[in-house]
Amino acid sequence: MQPTEEFFDALNRDVKATECVENPFFAAFRNGEITVEDVKVFADQYYLYIRTFPQILAGLSHRVEDEKIRKELAKTIVSELGGSEGEIHFRLFEKSCAPLGVKIADIGEADYLPETVALVDGIKKMFLEGSIESALGGHYTIELSGLPMIASFYEGFRLFPESTVESLEYFYLHLLIEREHVEWIHDAVEQVTGADEAHAEIRKGALEMAALLGNFWRALYAKTVKQPVTA
Repeated sequence: MQPTEEFFDALNRDVKATECVENPFFAAFRNGEITVEDVKVFADQYYLYIRTFPQILAGLSHRVEDEKIRKELAKTIVSELGGSEGEIHFRLFEKSCAPLGVKIADIGEADYLPETVALVDGIKKMFLEGSIESALGGHYTIELSGLPMIASFYEGFRLFPESTVESLEYFYLHLLIEREHVEWIHDAVEQVTGADEAHAEIRKGALEMAALLGNFWRALYAKTVKQPVTA
């Protein structure tokens, strides 16, 4: 049986080696290659992901039997919904797009990429139907990739002249709290470690989620920065 610390070290290496942590789309944001038109495309797709995630995570919280795990999941759910007095996070993202003239479509009203639908459906299937261990592994990947994602988006958004300190609150907030989110899911995953079978399921979910996210970011890059040349 692999010791818990060694398991997490290996899991972190495996996830960080995938395109959910570093990819051309994130690099394009950091390098100032994203235009307002690109944001218009990106925002609708990303919004579906972040708007539905707390609801799906609440479903996973309902499924778990261990109260310690449920507590850690609940921390992230409450955080995403603004805590006791803060703004719901997807509303903050709306505010970050507004100065650019980008109005995000209501859920179900946008033309979603197949990879966007696959990501949201994949999270639903994993969290609501899969094993608890694999679902926790998938959630671990989402949180582990959150900080490099937010850091990249912040670098791009802050370059737009229309952005203000107030409109960038979504990014400031997540630059601070993403580490806490990782700590919470780490503690949740730790509750189900200890057996080789559990480790295999956690890793399976983590890498499946990494693939879904990698496909999502790759599709957005192709749709925005690297648009196909037409004859």
